[in-house]
Amino acid sequence: MDEQTAALKAQLYAACEEACSGDPDRLFTQEDLTALDVIPPKDIKKLLQLIQILTNERLFAPVHLHSGLAWRLRPEAEAAKYKQLTSHDQVLVYEIIDAAGAEGAWQQDIKRRLNVQDNALRKALKELETKRLVVQFTTVENISKKMWIKANIKPSSRATGGPWYTDQFLDEAFIEALQSVVMSFIKNRGSYLSKGERSARSVSPVLPKKGVINGAASEAAIKSRKRAAAAISKDDVAAPPAAARPRKTIRLPLPAGYMQYPTTEEITEGIQAAEVAKGQPLRQEHVQELIDVLVWDNRVEEIRMGNRVGYRAVRIAKQNPSLYSKPGDEDFWEPRTNGLTTVPCGKCPVFDLCEEGGPVWAGGCEYFDQWLA
Repeated sequence: MDEQTAALKAQLYAACEEACSGDPDRLFTQEDLTALDVIPPKDIKKLLQLIQILTNERLFAPVHLHSGLAWRLRPEAEAAKYKQLTSHDQVLVYEIIDAAGAEGAWQQDIKRRLNVQDNALRKALKELETKRLVVQFTTVENISKKMWIKANIKPSSRATGGPWYTDQFLDEAFIEALQSVVMSFIKNRGSYLSKGERSARSVSPVLPKKGVINGAASEAAIKSRKRAAAAISKDDVAAPPAAARPRKTIRLPLPAGYMQYPTTEEITEGIQAAEVAKGQPLRQEHVQELIDVLVWDNRVEEIRMGNRVGYRAVRIAKQNPSLYSKPGDEDFWEPRTNGLTTVPCGKCPVFDLCEEGGPVWAGGCEYFDQWLA
């Protein structure tokens, strides 16, 4: 290799390093390498020569795509490890494990791809393990599988189960505890507490009793089917309305158009600030998995807020008690009831007296106020 080729090779490798500084797993096609302006225009022969040299020195790792061939940049320190390999089987096995990355390579898959005998494969793996280039691990998907990975990297969360697995077993108690924290955060940020204080206009106004007009019974009252005029008090002064009973504090949804529902990033920051997962590196993608489960369980719904996505707790419909996860669940706002039985008119003790202009009427009914809230 002449000095000019060596210089172009170094320049091309340096340009690739700079191009993939923000994305270490970036792939370079032939067009991408040409666009780096290192090789003279239209000199495809020289470009292919440099690619072959970098591939032979393990600085380029070829990747086969549907659209063609591409190359992934390999750090010089990783390329130097190939010089420690003393046999062809070691090179082939290490290439497969290196290409697998953090997912690791299954021993049976290596055997199938290389079409080698068990003794030769076990020998190559043993030699690589002795040189501290690869290590064996197990996945949560199948603990009986023999998986191999490079010694200087950690298995991916898919292989280890991430923070949701402890000693290769699903930690259901930890997941449920975090779901409760996430649900509580979303519920508190996406709703408000109503103490049931009634305004003055919601109280029934003092109206003249039906059938009393200028101290005499009206003709309409005499013909009334609900009561006789004789049963009506002769007093033209109505009794003061009964004081409204205080309502329990309940949680209600925020008005339409609210744009401050918590996002995944805010929920992650809230969990990290609360330090409820000490020792477990919870990242945003982990919290998103918890939120997705809550969405699938119909406990949380997604809200679009411009270019952001927020979440709020779902108000469970009263006529669908089957949607509840379990009785007494505090995540839901409404008790287990049926829509027909909760209508105030169905159990009103003074239903026969309720009509427009009477002592009880729907426009000022305190039970309706509570039910519609």
